[in-house]
Amino acid sequence: MPEKLTSRQRSILEYIRNSIQDNGRSPTIREMCHKFKISSTNGIRDHLKALINKGYLEKDSMISRGIRLVERAVTHAVTLPLVGSAPAGYPLTAIENYEGEIALDTSFLPSGESFTLNVRGDSMKNAGIVDGDIVIVRKQEKAEVGEIVVAVIDNEATIKRFFYEKTSGDKSGQTTIRLQPENASYDPIIVNTNKSDFYIAGKVVGLLRRIR
Repeated sequence: MPEKLTSRQRSILEYIRNSIQDNGRSPTIREMCHKFKISSTNGIRDHLKALINKGYLEKDSMISRGIRLVERAVTHAVTLPLVGSAPAGYPLTAIENYEGEIALDTSFLPSGESFTLNVRGDSMKNAGIVDGDIVIVRKQEKAEVGEIVVAVIDNEATIKRFFYEKTSGDKSGQTTIRLQPENASYDPIIVNTNKSDFYIAGKVVGLLRRIR
């Protein structure tokens, strides 16, 4: 199985794959330099060399656009369900709203079952998650303090950081959760789990972004 990739290597590989699929040809070195704002062609060549060494690409040095995807890099792909549109603002959309599938190389994914989710809104912008992004979510029912999760409250999904909220003098045994945005324009969502239909659908482990 191909080796794991760095974030930049994944971005370059995806750009090459999209260029071949959309245009029928691979991009040139200079096109990749322009795309990724890398001033030196040696910088792109180093990334391509790493992708070749890791088994994702082949390169014909005699041809300007001689980059080829290695078949095994393409075949180690899985499709993940794309569900709903979780607002990174106020919870508005049910998570069970199935919208399609997204194909990803398995090297991009964590162990366990995952799904992808559209992002709507800007309350997580300071965490680098903005409107129009697609997050990769590993299914799990629990989270560590400070992790970014997809939480479902009364059948509506939202993306926030997870915290326990301390209630001074409360001995009732109730559990209070704070779902913290990453944008000062939004207030945290406080959830009393004994009174609300609440669960964690998963932890956000990755991000996909379309370049407009």
